[in-house]
Amino acid sequence: MTVLIGSTKAAALATAGTTNNPIVLWESLSGTLTTGIGTEVESAALSATGTTYDPWTATPSGGITALQIVFASAQSLNAVAIAAHNIGTIGATVRVEYSTNSGSTWTETEAGNISPSDDQAILFYFDEISADYWRIRVTNAGSNDVEIGVAYWGTVMTIPRRFYQGYTPPITPTNVMLQSNVSQGGNLLGAAVTRKGSSASATVQNVDPTFIRGTDFKGFMNHFNNGNGSFWAWRPTKYGDLFYCWRDGNTIAPTNSGPRDLMSFEMNMRFYDEP
Repeated sequence: MTVLIGSTKAAALATAGTTNNPIVLWESLSGTLTTGIGTEVESAALSATGTTYDPWTATPSGGITALQIVFASAQSLNAVAIAAHNIGTIGATVRVEYSTNSGSTWTETEAGNISPSDDQAILFYFDEISADYWRIRVTNAGSNDVEIGVAYWGTVMTIPRRFYQGYTPPITPTNVMLQSNVSQGGNLLGAAVTRKGSSASATVQNVDPTFIRGTDFKGFMNHFNNGNGSFWAWRPTKYGDLFYCWRDGNTIAPTNSGPRDLMSFEMNMRFYDEP
C-alpha cells in the first residue's frame, strides 16, 4: 500500500494544512481503454468494472506494457490508483504518464514511479494535469504477464477533518479465519488459516455541513452506499495506509452532531487486502 505524492502537490497540501487529512478516490472517469504496449490477454475494459477477480492482463513487449485510456477530450486529473495487481510479485516497476499530442510523446507525472515489494494498492497523487491520453506504464516485467484488476483515473476528494482514535488500521489482514487442530491431550497439532482481507470503521466528526451537502460528497455517498469501490487513505503522508475498499455494514448517513450545526458520519469498510 503506497501513496506517491508529487512535490508540487505535497507543497500545496502543506500550505493548505491538509497533508494528513483523509483522502478518497471514488469516481473514475470513463474513456476508451486499450493495451497500449504489448499483447492483450484479457480486455483492458476489465480494469474499469471495479471488481478484483477479473484483471486486465497483458504480455509485455521487451518487458514493457501499458494500460492506456483515451478520453473524448482533455480531462483534468490529479490521481491514478490501482489495486488487485501482480506488479510486486513479478518485480516490475510502474508509473503514470500522459500525452497531449495523441500519444506521440509521453510525460511522466511528478508522482514518480515505484517497484513495489507487494501487490497492495498504489495511488499516484500529483498536481492537476489536463490531457486526453493517459497510461499506466509497467516496465521490467520480463516475460511475465502483467495484471491490474482495478484502475481509477480521477480527482481525489479530501475530507476536511481528521480523526485520531477509534480507527483500527489493518497493519496486517484482520479478517482471518482459523481452524485449529488440537489433540485429545490438548496439544496444538496445527492450524489452517484463510485470509479474507480486512475491515475497519472510521468516524469523522464536526464536519462543516457545506462539505457534507456538497456535490462531491453527495456523489461519494451514493457511490459508497451502493456498494461500489473506492480508494481510501486515512493518513496519506504519515502512514501511506492506502486500500481499495467498499461498504461493509451500515450506509453513510451523516447526523447533526453539533456543536453549532456541524455534522458527523461513519464509514464501515471492507478492504481488499493482499499482503
